[in-house]
Amino acid sequence: MSQQFSEYIKIIGKGQKGGRSLTREEAYHAMKMVLARQVTGEQRGAFLMLLRTREETPEEVSGFVDACRELIAPELATLAPQLDIGCYAGKRRQLPWYLLAVAVLAQKGYSIMLHGAHEPGSGRLYASAALPTLGLSAANDISQAKQQLASYGATYLDLSHLLEPLDDLIKLREVFGLRSCANTLARLLNPTLAKFCVQGVYHMHLDHKHCRVNEAYPTFDALCFRGDGGDPEVNSERDTELFITRNGHTQEVILPPQTDKWAMKDKQMCCEDMLAFWGGSQQHNYASQSVIATLASYIILLENCSTTEALTLANTWWRERNATQLPFRPQ
Repeated sequence: MSQQFSEYIKIIGKGQKGGRSLTREEAYHAMKMVLARQVTGEQRGAFLMLLRTREETPEEVSGFVDACRELIAPELATLAPQLDIGCYAGKRRQLPWYLLAVAVLAQKGYSIMLHGAHEPGSGRLYASAALPTLGLSAANDISQAKQQLASYGATYLDLSHLLEPLDDLIKLREVFGLRSCANTLARLLNPTLAKFCVQGVYHMHLDHKHCRVNEAYPTFDALCFRGDGGDPEVNSERDTELFITRNGHTQEVILPPQTDKWAMKDKQMCCEDMLAFWGGSQQHNYASQSVIATLASYIILLENCSTTEALTLANTWWRERNATQLPFRPQ
């Protein structure tokens, strides 16, 4: 048992009057010990669930992110993508249509790093399971990821290849029955230190917390919003608040609805439907608005333009896509 780590548990677990939040430095050291497996399973569980109960502060999350990034292989920075997108939620109601927005960006010459994880028994459709149908299988290592970026303009690396100890924490949901701060950390990771980073969240006000954390890292611009199911996908049946952080300052942009019709949940989520929609042989009420709105949100981040300009570009780029070419096949 680590006596030092017990002090961190005591700090956050003493109750409303005796306890307090960790400083960024304390959070850094605590998470560093967790990731290095220098604590017992009981200590790790107590720490993560105490944080879950009272919710982590932005300062704590920043310290945790510091610890995570310190363990990332320096070789990842050599991938040098323009855009980083975390795909951690998985979809329940709809297919991961945001991947078609990514495909459009790749055809337009952007390089995109996708990363994610999967939780056993969640019943969700994760990006890693959908991408092979679109022509992009998960890379097995950094070398293959570099080849995919050169050939397709996009790559996907599982968190187990990026930071295995953090992936282990995410998979503890099967033990706890609850998610932990690990899911938040993975979204904020930006492992290749790309210039632009997209983060989709699910719970209300979690986007505000992400903003405060993103402001602590002014070396890259970040987009955070409450996406469909928590993935980086705009559900354009309602207003979407886009929080864009540049140079340590956050701006809120409202992306208005692109439809007045509510789409029903897909009875079956068949990834082949994404190919059919891409090729124009099949229509889909939800996809028709979500792909454009999601693409527009990414364009706002990348091009620093207005919502009107971004929506115009998104519609144009979608019309100009090579519909006869599988999204992530070499041209």
